[in-house]
Amino acid sequence: MALTSEVTNLRSKVSNSAIVTLGEFFVTLKKDMDSEVDEVAPVLLQMVWNSPEFVQKAACHALGLMVENVTPARAMTALMDRGVKSRCAQVRKCAAELLLSLMERTGVTKLADTPRVEMLAHVAGKLAQDCHQDTRHYGQEMVKMLLSHQKLKMLLERSLSTRDLEDILTRIKKKGMENQKSECPPVKEPVEKRNDGPKKPQATLPSSKGVESTSDGCLLHRAKAQVTLPAAVEETGMLQQLYHLLQAKGFQTRMEGVALLLDLCKNSPQLISTNIVQIFDYFVLRICDSHKKVRQKALDVLAEILGLLEDAMNPVMIRLVEGITKNLSSKDPGVRAAALRALEGSTAHLDKVLLMKEFSHQWSQLSGQAVLDVAECITELVEWVYARSPEVVERYALPVLWSFLDNKALPVRSTSVRTVATKLASALHEVMGTRLKKCAASKPPHVRENLSNILCW
Repeated sequence: MALTSEVTNLRSKVSNSAIVTLGEFFVTLKKDMDSEVDEVAPVLLQMVWNSPEFVQKAACHALGLMVENVTPARAMTALMDRGVKSRCAQVRKCAAELLLSLMERTGVTKLADTPRVEMLAHVAGKLAQDCHQDTRHYGQEMVKMLLSHQKLKMLLERSLSTRDLEDILTRIKKKGMENQKSECPPVKEPVEKRNDGPKKPQATLPSSKGVESTSDGCLLHRAKAQVTLPAAVEETGMLQQLYHLLQAKGFQTRMEGVALLLDLCKNSPQLISTNIVQIFDYFVLRICDSHKKVRQKALDVLAEILGLLEDAMNPVMIRLVEGITKNLSSKDPGVRAAALRALEGSTAHLDKVLLMKEFSHQWSQLSGQAVLDVAECITELVEWVYARSPEVVERYALPVLWSFLDNKALPVRSTSVRTVATKLASALHEVMGTRLKKCAASKPPHVRENLSNILCW
């Protein structure tokens, strides 16, 4: 469509008009627009983040009209292929919200017969663990819908690891309890009626020195309340200030928020540990910030925070590792160096068993030098993890080695690739012994040959 090219027009008014017109096309032509969905949806999703606010709203509205009027399967495919895979949090949020509304309108019975339902189950699980709070909410609602249907539940269990599914269900349950608690009416304490005669004016009350009755106890109790209440209020105020700074429009203000977080970790570690999940909803966005200075600052601070909080960071490990590994491929040397420092901090201070699982999961989605960086971290963890949980190493570290060895060009690839593959194979052979050879027996001949070559069997 010629109109689609005007959506990305540099003049925002022209772009906005083109988007509004596309929305009207969807309303008027309905399913006759099916053939245009694959071309139009990516362009509209692009405008959700790369444009002024009023254009973003128009793009979101047009996407909503698309979802309401075209064939559900076409809209679902476009959102899963283009929207939820975006690196931009705003695009993923928009796509997740629309995908949820589409699922609710379609119903679980019809969804079970959708051609790409297995892909939908995988997408729902991924969105339920997203770093953005709203996107995570929409993903969790999708998971709840899928769990209500036996076939969809089986697909969901097949698409996610047991740990990931348990983590999602725990969050859903916790959120449900919090919502239920917030809906409960406040309990009023009964007030005892006292017959002390006419109430004296405040000015005529005796001083605290002359008070020896129970009224003195009341005054003391009131004084204690005045001491403890401001502390709680002050902590809430500090968190609100932190959230405000971390999501500010100016990059320098966002950097102030990152610096404040480090300061709070040093001076009030218990406050940060208690609220780590909520805080990370804001902080993880700065790890992937559009401004490289903010991103580098956030990664440097993260490296320090890991040493300060250690195990308290485990509840946010999935988002933490995802944020670090994405920056390993950065073309900016400062950002990449900061990401490497954060990566080293994670291996030094976080739960190593959980970390190996998450590294293995992220490794399959990486490319370039980041693949080698994460593979080296997995190699470092092999000995420690195998001594405590051998099955974790076989399930999560071995597939990384097989992937390296499956490349038939491994003998002639770069020295760095061969070096990393050799280190991983050697580390696994050291802890597994002859069992590594038994595990390799079921692999293709070229995999066994590559393994024999690098281990000199």
